Amino acid sequence: MYTLIRPTAYEPDPAAGPWLEQYHVIRFVERWRTGLEEVYRLGWKRRQNHVGLPLRQLNGLFRAVAPGVTATGRGAGSDATVPWIYAREPVPADVIRPVISSWVTGFPIPDEHQQRLADVVETAHKGIPEWDVAQVDLTTVQPSPEGTADPSRQLYALVPEILAARLAARPLRLPGVGRDLWFRVVDREQGAELVSWPPQEFVTNRRTWFYSAVLTITVQTVPFVPTYRVHVSSGIRRWMTSGTDMSHNQTARVLLDVPLPWSDLTEKGTSRLIANRVGWSRDRRRIDWRDHSVAGLLPDLDIVRTYPRADEVVAQAPTWIKGRGGISAGIVHQNRYGTHGVETGLLSGERSLIDGWVEEGLRPLFRRAPELHRVREANKPTLISKPAAKTNPAGHAEAVRKAVAARREALKTSLADEPLGVDLLWQFPETRHALLSELAELLGFPTDVASTQPDQEWRFDGLRVCVRTAELGALGAPLDVSRRAGVTRSGAFDEALRARRVAVAARLRQRSGPPGLAIVEIGGEQRFTAQDSDPKFAVRLGLADTGRLSQFITVPTDATADVSMRARAAWLDGLRQLGATTIPSPRVSDGVPQAVQYLALWVVRRRANGPTRRAGQKLVALLIRPHDDHHRVCGWDELSREWVPYPVLLLRLAQRVESVEVRDTESDEHAKPQALSPDEQREDIERQIRSVLYQARHRPTLLLANAGNLRSAWRWLRNPSLTVDRIGFSADEPQRLAAYGPDLRFVLTRDGAGREETPQWYAPAADDAVAGLASGLWAAEDAAAGNRVFVSITDKPASAGKVHKGLMKLGPHPSWPKGPSVVGRNPQYLELVVLGCLSEKVLADAGVVDGKPDSPATWAALTHQLRFHDDYPPLARPLPLHLAKLAEEYVLPVVPEALKD
Repeated sequence: MYTLIRPTAYEPDPAAGPWLEQYHVIRFVERWRTGLEEVYRLGWKRRQNHVGLPLRQLNGLFRAVAPGVTATGRGAGSDATVPWIYAREPVPADVIRPVISSWVTGFPIPDEHQQRLADVVETAHKGIPEWDVAQVDLTTVQPSPEGTADPSRQLYALVPEILAARLAARPLRLPGVGRDLWFRVVDREQGAELVSWPPQEFVTNRRTWFYSAVLTITVQTVPFVPTYRVHVSSGIRRWMTSGTDMSHNQTARVLLDVPLPWSDLTEKGTSRLIANRVGWSRDRRRIDWRDHSVAGLLPDLDIVRTYPRADEVVAQAPTWIKGRGGISAGIVHQNRYGTHGVETGLLSGERSLIDGWVEEGLRPLFRRAPELHRVREANKPTLISKPAAKTNPAGHAEAVRKAVAARREALKTSLADEPLGVDLLWQFPETRHALLSELAELLGFPTDVASTQPDQEWRFDGLRVCVRTAELGALGAPLDVSRRAGVTRSGAFDEALRARRVAVAARLRQRSGPPGLAIVEIGGEQRFTAQDSDPKFAVRLGLADTGRLSQFITVPTDATADVSMRARAAWLDGLRQLGATTIPSPRVSDGVPQAVQYLALWVVRRRANGPTRRAGQKLVALLIRPHDDHHRVCGWDELSREWVPYPVLLLRLAQRVESVEVRDTESDEHAKPQALSPDEQREDIERQIRSVLYQARHRPTLLLANAGNLRSAWRWLRNPSLTVDRIGFSADEPQRLAAYGPDLRFVLTRDGAGREETPQWYAPAADDAVAGLASGLWAAEDAAAGNRVFVSITDKPASAGKVHKGLMKLGPHPSWPKGPSVVGRNPQYLELVVLGCLSEKVLADAGVVDGKPDSPATWAALTHQLRFHDDYPPLARPLPLHLAKLAEEYVLPVVPEALKD
């Protein structure tokens, strides 16, 4: 058994002293911003709604072609006091002028305003600001009152860029690999990337696949730790090798390898790949550069070379990845564009070797972050032991019997003694048969209970199930979103969605009593080729209108799993929606009240490019009471101000969430004005959280939230704001946790959140053996008494199979040809911060003199164990948060009725 795990994280080494770097800096002066914004606004149909200058494009252009540029500062476009460009030496004005010109001439300005555009460009050329010299301390940070590092904004951009350039200056040599790997720096919105270039080739089944190693470098903080950390994550970047259809408003990332246009300054630049996006352009009716990509501006700066058009890169992917005329390009592969001969991820042994190379490259400035040691608490709750059927058939049969009994009991509890109503809408008889057979098996009904009749009623051991089966028919056809005179594309989609919703409601009679469940066999996403024609969400809304929850099972294809496996998974998801979820009993030390309830908070956000093409936001609050006789999983209904059964909550979410147009990102340029300002939305979410806490205060409660999901709405959850055993909202100073319940505990979870907020990891082995993986609850080896920060890691799912941990994917290597075709899975590192518990100080402040204080590790262990379940693989987050997040399936904003006519 492994005794520790090693995060791929680093912190400034105090022994190295201050890390001081001297840069030449230039600022984005106010006179530039004012004039350029005035011109840029002229290209907007609704000029009052423009979202500011596309500075991300300009910044990318400077990093791509201006020699010596190290980084660009955050917020420089709106604050003239913030340094904009950091460079090792001043960028010549003869470089700045054409870069500015190329960027500005790319603005979509009507012809009648071209002279105004030329005047602004001339003014910018004459008013290039002076370069200043600035010394930057890259190690010193100001800690928060609770001791959490709070780096300045510039460190989040500067440190990753500098370290990326440092690592790119030396090759990666792996034992047994026949060649060195060299990396190029790639700009990234959060941190920096390193991509090995040129790509490697892997030949299998007479086809060549291209891929690279990728490292992601970001600056992060950990609650109550006074220094920032650098996370270095490693993985595989796969490249597309054939053309693809991008007519569905889909885009793909493209990395360009191009030489600097200034031949006399080439040696002064950092080796980079330029990040761009390609996608369908409605205006040009072809694939084009999208989202302010830099590639479309490069021909203006370099008239000597011939640069490819976006549609050429997509159509001739294998040619351009190998290069033509000194220029090469790689399209990042995505699963929706088909399979790839190289699988994702690295295995633990190879990750540890790369991490050793990184550690060597960051010395002496950085040292490794503390390793993590096991916390002495049980690793798992009380689960049903599942011996293998081949080696222990009697034990396996007993495990199945226990699982069925637990599942039946959970269903009875969720139904509150009412019958279960089920509708099967099928397309293939084999699917119908498999669904009926699996339902009977999962609930322990006799094997001959199912029949071929369209209407069936099953009774056994106090459980009654009413089953209706019918062919899906036209309800599963693509939505008709064809354009008509006087109807916009958005209007046509709204009409098609509403028509299918009405058709579903007309086909199935309105239910009375508790919610029913419909299992619908429908085509996969690839079957609906026309844009916005997928009917799943319209069908779900129509079923919700009739009082039915819905779960989809895809029609069989060559790539789908066995129909019985898919049917079983569909039923388990359906039972979860009904609130029929078993809750394993935790195995923790004394101190957890028997009647503890779990309160989970999750904010669902739908963007304007979501399934209903409407934006919306909703706070979901779930309450799980494991020992209640009925409806153990409930949700808070803000409108009726009551706790309702989970399936009732899901139906009300589908029926009530109206569209609220929001502008989520810089690319969402034409969104309508939102109904509430961001501050008003945050105030509303915080008000709802206070209300929910008040409603749950009567029992011992464990509050669970996810930092990445909730902190944009609840700002106090940002690391520098966190305070131990207190809870804060924007309008007030943090209060004692007891103000929201005398028996309240609070565990804040954090995962990578798509921003590498938590590090990758591996378990080092003794005697230079191959590193492996380990599960359990962990804490830093130097953690002080009363530590509040823990790490939860689960087992790999059984479906992952057994793979040799020393298998290599970067080659050529002796482990080929198998290595690149193996999936490298690393169980998720989930940070658990016990923000609030009944500590000695909390008890003393409450005047309790004989109470036993909580152990934070006990509440962390309880949260960790909530990730394990008898019916599912280990969960990415604790069960209450898992169920709260899955409620987003029913948050489907639509146009309010009052605005439809």
